[in-house]
Amino acid sequence: MTINALRIATFSFMLFCMPAIAQQGAHRLASAPDQAAVRDGSHDFDFLHGKWRMPNHRLTKRLAGSHSWDDFISCDEDGPMAGGLGNMDVYRTNYWKDFTGMTIRTYDPQTGLWRLYWLDNHFSHGVIQPPVTGRFNGNVGVFTGDDTFEGKPIVVRFIWTVNPKGSKAVANWQQDFSPDGGKTWETNWRTENIRDDHCELR
Repeated sequence: MTINALRIATFSFMLFCMPAIAQQGAHRLASAPDQAAVRDGSHDFDFLHGKWRMPNHRLTKRLAGSHSWDDFISCDEDGPMAGGLGNMDVYRTNYWKDFTGMTIRTYDPQTGLWRLYWLDNHFSHGVIQPPVTGRFNGNVGVFTGDDTFEGKPIVVRFIWTVNPKGSKAVANWQQDFSPDGGKTWETNWRTENIRDDHCELR
């Protein structure tokens, strides 16, 4: 399925399902700030539009004191959704056989907040995951949300860094888990976005 076809299907899904998911999964950062002070962040993820080769560095066991990491490549394609709703990408890798994942990013112009939703064909079981919510400050975006891991409550944090110093990547992403409400964090996944119109999985 092409990314254009996925955008159409995603738009239909959002009309009916996203409001309920946002109510259930939005983190405390979703509280609206002073409306007059809201910066227009609707183009903050435009840097992702296009096709990418992504080196991945993933912790093998999470919240277990592990220091063992797996390295693998993924291919990604990102584009905007209609009407300024946000953007979405399709992520593919063979780290898990025939793995495909999607990130759906929606923007709220009243609060200036982004909500990032994840769905994949391996772990999600047809359920879109609770969103992480946040915004960019300069070239760094921080997005957090409540979730569970192995039946226990955690806080998930995504950190996007655009044009990181000393890197050939356009952007870096990392995922952190906190088992104690954000007091301590464990980084369990890092990626780099390197522009590549001909990315191939092996």
